Amino acid sequence: MINRKQKIGCICSLSLLLVACAGNNDDLVRYINEVKHRKTRQIEPIPSFAPLPTFKFPDSDNRRNPFKPIVQKKEEEVDVNAPDKNRPKEPLEAYPLDALKFVGTLMQGNEMWALIKLPNSDITHVGIGNYMGQNYGRVVSIKNNSIQLIETTQTSGKWEKHNITLELYTGK
Repeated sequence: MINRKQKIGCICSLSLLLVACAGNNDDLVRYINEVKHRKTRQIEPIPSFAPLPTFKFPDSDNRRNPFKPIVQKKEEEVDVNAPDKNRPKEPLEAYPLDALKFVGTLMQGNEMWALIKLPNSDITHVGIGNYMGQNYGRVVSIKNNSIQLIETTQTSGKWEKHNITLELYTGK
């Protein structure tokens, strides 16, 4: 706790500091008034300049624009084996090919369908031209005991096509 002598000493010190700051400021007030009553000088108006004529670079001389970065045009090699990445994905492309099982066929008119068992035990069908597997596998042939696919895989930057055969799953 602060005792009585310390309180009185603190109050006296603060009073002394405040009295010391209250000096005579008459010379400062006089100077401020003198500055306020001085006459101001006129500011000269900004001179007007005639606009410079615009310069248009000629378009016909095929010079490059020095203010644009140099872009080297690189001709893209079109890989004839590359898959169509713009085509919508089919549901069976979500599964790896080894997770899908060929379990049978259906015949409708003269069109044959293959029955495919999914990892969750659902069964769906595919026809010629459908895609399955994660390597862009396209069904090219359906027989009673096998499905022929052409898978497109990328090896060392090049797209390659591989023939894949899915045999009828017999449960063994």
